[in-house]
Amino acid sequence: MKRVFKLGILLGFIFSLCTAAQAAPTACKINGVVTDSISGEAIPFVTIGIENNEGKVLSRIASDALGKFTITASAGQNYRLVVSSVGYGTKYVDISLSENEKNKDLGTIKLTESSELSEVTVVAQKPLIKSDIDKITYDMEADPDAASNNALDMLRKVPMITVDAEENIRLNGQSNYKVLVNGKSSAVMSGDNVKEVLKSMPANTIKNIEVITNPSSKYEAEGVGGIINIITVSRRETNGIVGSVGANADTYGGFGGNVYLSSQIGKFAFSGRYSGSRYTNGDGGHSKAFMETFANDEFYRSEVYGSSKYRGAGHNMSIEASYEIDTLNLISFSAWGWLGNNKSTNDLNQTYFNRSNAPSSQYRSLGSSSSDYGSVSGTLDYQRSFAKKDRTLTASYQFEYNPNNSDYTTENQGILHSENYIEKSKNKAHGTEQTIQIDYFDPLTDMHQIEGGVKYIMRCNVSDGDRDKSIWDETTEDWKQTPLPVNDLDYTQHILGVYAGYVLKVKKWSGKVGARLESTWNDGRTTNYDITETPQKTKFDNNFFNIVPYVTLSWQPRDMQTFKLSYTQRLSRPGIWQLNPFKDSSTPMQLVYGNPNLESEISHTFSLGYTLFTAKGLNLATELNGRIQNNGIEQTIFMDEDGVANVTYDNIGKARECNLNVFFSGNIIPTLSLYTNLSGGYGDYSSKSAGYSNKGWNYNGYLGARWNAWKDGAISANVGYYSGFRMLVGTTAPMAFCGFSVSQSFFEKKLQLNLSVSDPFSKERKFTMHIKNDAYRIDNYNYDPCQYVRLGVTYRFGQMKESVKKARRSITNDDVKSESSGGAGGMGGGANIQ
Repeated sequence: MKRVFKLGILLGFIFSLCTAAQAAPTACKINGVVTDSISGEAIPFVTIGIENNEGKVLSRIASDALGKFTITASAGQNYRLVVSSVGYGTKYVDISLSENEKNKDLGTIKLTESSELSEVTVVAQKPLIKSDIDKITYDMEADPDAASNNALDMLRKVPMITVDAEENIRLNGQSNYKVLVNGKSSAVMSGDNVKEVLKSMPANTIKNIEVITNPSSKYEAEGVGGIINIITVSRRETNGIVGSVGANADTYGGFGGNVYLSSQIGKFAFSGRYSGSRYTNGDGGHSKAFMETFANDEFYRSEVYGSSKYRGAGHNMSIEASYEIDTLNLISFSAWGWLGNNKSTNDLNQTYFNRSNAPSSQYRSLGSSSSDYGSVSGTLDYQRSFAKKDRTLTASYQFEYNPNNSDYTTENQGILHSENYIEKSKNKAHGTEQTIQIDYFDPLTDMHQIEGGVKYIMRCNVSDGDRDKSIWDETTEDWKQTPLPVNDLDYTQHILGVYAGYVLKVKKWSGKVGARLESTWNDGRTTNYDITETPQKTKFDNNFFNIVPYVTLSWQPRDMQTFKLSYTQRLSRPGIWQLNPFKDSSTPMQLVYGNPNLESEISHTFSLGYTLFTAKGLNLATELNGRIQNNGIEQTIFMDEDGVANVTYDNIGKARECNLNVFFSGNIIPTLSLYTNLSGGYGDYSSKSAGYSNKGWNYNGYLGARWNAWKDGAISANVGYYSGFRMLVGTTAPMAFCGFSVSQSFFEKKLQLNLSVSDPFSKERKFTMHIKNDAYRIDNYNYDPCQYVRLGVTYRFGQMKESVKKARRSITNDDVKSESSGGAGGMGGGANIQ
């Protein structure tokens, strides 16, 4: 009954927005068609603007391909219509609208060719989405919500991307994807770090987001779901400075700030941004888990009850600079950095029962941990252009450094048949990555294009640890120091890739074919120190060679309408912690270790897409995707005779998927816009060797509305529902969320305030996971706080014009299989198996 009541409140709120919007002043639709004054033929995509008596532009749109347009204005006022197009003289039409007038037909407006083309500025309503032959682009600058939200909030509106209530991101239904920033990868843009980085990144610093579900041969073959490429704003003003500053805070105790600056002096252009944030889960979350081990009599069943809190901080920064040597030679430099830290505490109470349901063991575990991690990278590009337009040769070098240090302390308080001990661990790790890449692109003719390149990557990762355990000796009533096995890792990976591609354009048809050859050499060394501190060295080497084909066909029956059909293969190389054979026993009753014999998993992906944009601002993007995989890297769990859970990895997964994604946005009335992102499909996952099987339907939806309720003010509402995601070993629980916000701009939109509330009807969300096979059963329940209020403020200064020039081709390292930061984390006494 409570859910029905809350849903009624939500629907009533949305209905009130629509009703209030309908009560606004009468909106009059002004129609017409623009033609050439001599030939009488329609002029396509003419810019139509409407001004008030003071000459202020109220709205601008573009006509359709037949010169037809419809622009809306409030009735009962006088306006001037401004009609312009390249090659024609601008025409002004005075309009007088009577009270309650709903339609105004201007008939045919004729433009006369102009012989003077000194400088023409064409401004039209920008489409939110754009479809190219191999990607969909979401224009963040065209979305007014970007002024007050962070990057993670805006991802919910991007086609093919879903962000659930726990802020987990999926591309095309997959959690295995790559996130690039300006076409460049960063190790920190993977695993759990991604959402924290995106939450600290203001959306108004992003120009657009590219969704590449079937990447062409020029991209690395890694990433099953595809690529999310975030293009940041890089503005410049000749001999001047422009920028913005912002700040935000929420009721959990989190806060953040950001600053952006850009400048140009002569041929040198520069832009830089910084954002920092502190985050926390407030009063914390709690969990419970139940496990049955069917073959073990003494530890047949267990119950775990826990609570946890965390807090952290992040610093995000980037720099872009370029220097034009001359019109054909360009040098550009970019740097990207993210540094963060996280501290958490947890309290677990676990009890084991024998087959007779009598307690066999019981303990309480108090844990605290902290970590410092980050990524700093720099890229230097040299671009050589030629007399032929768009023909380029680019050489690039990138260096990246990734520190990752962590420590934890676990205090085990034995209650029944369990020892008292304190375990401490410290680990210092870092990785370096160097990349050299050469790209060549040549538009041979209007019909034919070729591209090709070569790329070499060398990754080096080093990890040094120290662990010790203090056990309470009841005989001596004193703590006894005991060394624990530790693992030092030295891992090097070499990747050599060569690609070639060809594009053919014939009228309304475009085709692109290509192939990528990739060789991978892994050289791993681990040194294990047992309790006698005797080093035991282990070597794990493996090599991969893959040929990755790519083909896509595109048909554009008319401008702003595109059909697309694609096929390619995607790879997922095993990560370091999935390969490392060291057995981590830091969590009671659990061993976690890698498998050095893993192979790259291969997925065959197919897609059929359709996109449409109209001159009235309606956007539609749909894509039907299929995936076939036969050797997926999956986490496996088995219980040994002592009831200890062994967690490792193997190429045992098979997957068959078919998903449909639908995105729509547009104005229902001039002041009210709606947008929706829907997806659904069927998945069949199995592993005959492990005895797993899981199949069924899943569906997800996100609906939002924005009402420009008053001058420079707006109210936004959104609601989302996810049926849960299916995996080989289980299915996540359904979840729903909603949010509301109010924004107001001042001083000609230079200052903006935004007040938002998340999930006002629920204090916490419930997440469940159920896993069952012939050996065991696990039921996991987590409860996290979700209700908070956030206040944000942004101030912009200067005028933004041209962009910092960048090399058209640069390094994009989008290859390692996504996994949790720091390796396979412990399950917390059976409570958190991933």
